[in-house]
Amino acid sequence: MPSALIVSTVEYATKFSAILGEVGYGHITQAYSGIEARQLIGEQEFALLIINAPLVDEYGQDLAIYAAEHTTMSVLMLVRSDICEAVEEKVEDYGVVVMSKPISQEGIFKTLKAMYANHNRMNNIIQSNRRLQDKLEELKLVDRAKCILIALEGMSEEEAHRYIEKNAMDMRMSKKQVAQKIISIKQHD
Repeated sequence: MPSALIVSTVEYATKFSAILGEVGYGHITQAYSGIEARQLIGEQEFALLIINAPLVDEYGQDLAIYAAEHTTMSVLMLVRSDICEAVEEKVEDYGVVVMSKPISQEGIFKTLKAMYANHNRMNNIIQSNRRLQDKLEELKLVDRAKCILIALEGMSEEEAHRYIEKNAMDMRMSKKQVAQKIISIKQHD
């Protein structure tokens, strides 16, 4: 279950904790200041940051921008209605969602549900990207190992490719592991 960080007074944090639990967020952490929130963001990974502005040490928009730039978490700012548009203009380019206070229970619930869905979608994209990066790294290593086999062993590309595949099957290793082994052995020769 994704976790959330609430930067607010105790009364708002309690209210949001109950709603976050209904939406699907598991662990909920509370901070009281921007400094404390930045420290927690550096130590833990959160899926969602809720900032109930103003904070005790700053308004909160700098914290929102910081979190949006340095993490993959969704960021929600709650601000007074008279300055909502001004705050939106400053943070919207960073993907920060801004809502004006007071907020209805239904409004916050729907917003948090949408942010939860977006977090899941973003997480799937990140995982897919990691898998593609791993595959690309494997292809680079295998190509490097093939080049070594071609240059030092006089194999053709097809022979080098088959050699790596056969060794991977015979040794019950991945092609990446076989390629790393070939590269390591040839570098020490």
